[in-house]
Amino acid sequence: MTTCEYNYDLVRKAVCSGYFINAAKVKGIGEYVNMRTGVPCRLHMSSALLCLGYIPEYVVYHELVMTSREYMNCVTIVDPHWLAEMGPMFFSIKTDLNKSKAEMDK
Repeated sequence: MTTCEYNYDLVRKAVCSGYFINAAKVKGIGEYVNMRTGVPCRLHMSSALLCLGYIPEYVVYHELVMTSREYMNCVTIVDPHWLAEMGPMFFSIKTDLNKSKAEMDK
């Protein structure tokens, strides 16, 4: 943490670079879906993210714990742009086709 001067976004971006394969997007309240495989999953009951007060839209996780449902373990919130940057072979950012090229270059 001291090498990144306590910038937690740099730490989360580093985690994203290693686990972008295990990216999930929110599907409903407490429900996520793996962005590559489509496997439905949920936050594990021990996850600190359950107590945030809001539902993170994009996360990466270390592993899935299989019980009666699939639960994500060791979960980190990520920015979708990081996923496109770290794993361009799997992810891309959709742009608005109605915007002119000059507006997008701003």
